[in-house]
Amino acid sequence: MALSGKIGGLSTQLLKNKTCLLYAATRYASDKERLPWNYLWRAGPHSEKNYDKIAEKYHLHPDDYKPYSKEEGYGDYPKLPMVGPIAKDPYYPYDIPLYKKNYHEPLHIDFELMGEDRYDYGRKHRINPAVAISIFFATIIGLGIIRHLLEPYPTFIPRMEKQYPQKGVVHYTFEPVDSK
Repeated sequence: MALSGKIGGLSTQLLKNKTCLLYAATRYASDKERLPWNYLWRAGPHSEKNYDKIAEKYHLHPDDYKPYSKEEGYGDYPKLPMVGPIAKDPYYPYDIPLYKKNYHEPLHIDFELMGEDRYDYGRKHRINPAVAISIFFATIIGLGIIRHLLEPYPTFIPRMEKQYPQKGVVHYTFEPVDSK
C-alpha cells in the first residue's frame, strides 16, 4: 500500500511540471516520420558534381573534399587522411579533448581504429617500427645463439662443501689466529 502511494506521488510530481510534459509532447508531435536522428548524417549517393554542397554538408572546404571511389562503396563521405589523435597537437584547446576533435570535424571512416589506446596512425617515431622489430628479433636470436654455444660449459655457483659437525674436528674457533 505504501509503495503504491509513493509511485502515485511520483507520477503526480512529474505531471506537475507541465512545461516538461508540453515540450516532450510538442517535440514528439513535430517529427513527421519519427526516424532516428542519425539518418541526417548518413552518407548520400556518390556524385561527381556539387562538391561545394557536399563539402558544406561535412563542414569541409571544397578544396579539401575528396570522396571515396565508387568501388569502395562509402557514398559521398570524404576520404580523410589517417591521422590519429596521438599525432595531433596536445596543447590545442579541442572541443572534445578526449578524442582531440573539434565540433563539426568529420570523423575518419575507420575512427574506431585510431585512438590513443590503439595503433598511433600519423605519429612520427624516433625509430621506424620495422627497424625496431628487426632489432628486437636480432637481439633475441643473438642471445639464443650465445646460449646454444655456451651450453657445453655449464655455470655454477662456487661454494665450499657442506660442513657437518663431527667429533674431534674443529671447523671454526673464536680465538685469534696465531700469526707466525
